[in-house]
Amino acid sequence: MGTLTRPAIAFVNPSVGFSDRRKSKPIGLAYIMAYLEKSGFPSSGFDFGDSEDDAVELAAHYGLDRFDVVGFSVYNESFRAAIAMAEWIKNRRPECLIVLGGPHATAVHEHILRRYTCVDVVVRREGEEAMLDLVRGLGVDMGVKVDGDADVDGDVADRAGLTGIKGTTWRAPDGAGLLVNEDRDLVPDLDQIPFPDAEFTSHSGYPDLTYYDEVQGRLKAALTICSSRSCPYNCSFCGVLTIGRKYRSREAERVVAELLHFRARHGVNYEHVYFSDANFFVSPTRALEVAEALYEADPQVTFSFGTRVNQILKAAEVLPRLKECGLRFIELGIESASEPVLERLAKHVKPEVNVAAVRLLRRLGIEISLDFIMLDPATTLPDVRANLEFLREAGFYDYVPHDHLYTALVLYEGTPIRDFYARRFGVVFDPDDLPSPFTLFELPEVQRFSDTLRAFRKRWQDRIDDALAQGELALASMADGSDGSDGSDGSDGSDGLDGSEGSDLPRESHARLQLDVVSLRHAPNLFMERLLEDAETGFPLLDEGGDGGGDEAGGAGGLEALLPRLGHDHVHLHDLIERTEAVAREAGFAQAPGAAAQHGRD
Repeated sequence: MGTLTRPAIAFVNPSVGFSDRRKSKPIGLAYIMAYLEKSGFPSSGFDFGDSEDDAVELAAHYGLDRFDVVGFSVYNESFRAAIAMAEWIKNRRPECLIVLGGPHATAVHEHILRRYTCVDVVVRREGEEAMLDLVRGLGVDMGVKVDGDADVDGDVADRAGLTGIKGTTWRAPDGAGLLVNEDRDLVPDLDQIPFPDAEFTSHSGYPDLTYYDEVQGRLKAALTICSSRSCPYNCSFCGVLTIGRKYRSREAERVVAELLHFRARHGVNYEHVYFSDANFFVSPTRALEVAEALYEADPQVTFSFGTRVNQILKAAEVLPRLKECGLRFIELGIESASEPVLERLAKHVKPEVNVAAVRLLRRLGIEISLDFIMLDPATTLPDVRANLEFLREAGFYDYVPHDHLYTALVLYEGTPIRDFYARRFGVVFDPDDLPSPFTLFELPEVQRFSDTLRAFRKRWQDRIDDALAQGELALASMADGSDGSDGSDGSDGSDGLDGSEGSDLPRESHARLQLDVVSLRHAPNLFMERLLEDAETGFPLLDEGGDGGGDEAGGAGGLEALLPRLGHDHVHLHDLIERTEAVAREAGFAQAPGAAAQHGRD
């Protein structure tokens, strides 16, 4: 038996190619790192998920070629960055074992190993147990190879004993074909996996995660916890399908223990839990057990989770008690108000179920965080009309952020919807590519609608966000008395909200600011309605400007004609934005451009 050597291990979350302001640690890698650490195999984590820097430059800067094993967690968006890093490492250190895992690698494991010689192995589905077998086996091989001395450079460990590990795919040692080992069973007992207590090196860092509790009127430190894995449903667009649909959950006591662990570990009194489960509400009874355990541990703790609309209705009797225990909002997978689209997405619900779920949550006073897919490749203008009517009638005109208005279906590798559209279009998508969802529309009128909507977003949405943030900050500050007033309760004839005594903002200006803030919230919705009306009649207004509705649309012509007139005096959007910012400055509550307002879901 050879001497066990602990290989130097790194795990990398590659860049998806853009900056994500709501950046958080890659919890999947954190679980694997904690699992290996528990068994005596420490590792280093590198998170470049939001980096826009060159992948090879990042690999060089952080010295990824100094490790014996480098594992990449890859999605469609990050695959090319992972391959660029892997090739650089392999060229500099051929003996380094390059491992790919994650949804994309699982979906196209054979393709990856056939096309990219820099990749040695793909770990499919869940990674904890397979990675432990791999590094333990590699450590033995390294010890045997160098007679127990792991400091000898340049030797490549004999990996023949590793190629039979369940849940992995290898290139055959003789180069003839692949070794696709049988699937490994999913981890049955999630409570045996350590808490994801792993640190990552990230050149951009992590913002503090918070939640503004409007009920308690204060900002809370928040913690993300994953209390279950997988989802028993089969939505055609969901990447969870590549990992497996077997739902497993953790005991309520372990969820509470994780909260207390990270409170002590970080020295932060976390009082809100964002449950990152794919579907937290699969078992309402178990969800209630978790909620009651959290409440018993600390009644100040609030929480939120994501689920499907049909589950909300099936377990309506549980929701009031969940609210009593601290439930603040539910991320609701509505996706669409169009029945044909819901059928393509395999949601197996009718539009009226969406409406009923929203009405129930509003009646209970539970906030909704909206998951929505506005457009998919086969979208028609009637589909868009159904979506807009739903948003208006269901009370989402005041909903921010406005991201849901601009969403389009992404065809992830390994999902049934990608195969559906490949057959429909008669094409073969390159497994390495994630086609832009904004270039696949079948109908030219929908393509032009989307192009114009994106042009509006590019030109106006950031400006709307900044002005809205400043206006809402001013109104909120006046409401809670932080403007320097005495926080009057109304006994002096002032309620502290109308800009009268105790406020620097005149009553009339305060009232207009309130109306202007509401108008800014509605502006993207109103523009979209006007654009849809124009599309339904052949784009006569858009054609007046001659801009064609392309990505650079929005000059003095067509796009300009579609902008709604807003505010108490129906002014141009540009004027409304400038006026809101000016009034906020006058009241002394403006904030720096680009800053985001505090909303419960941020």
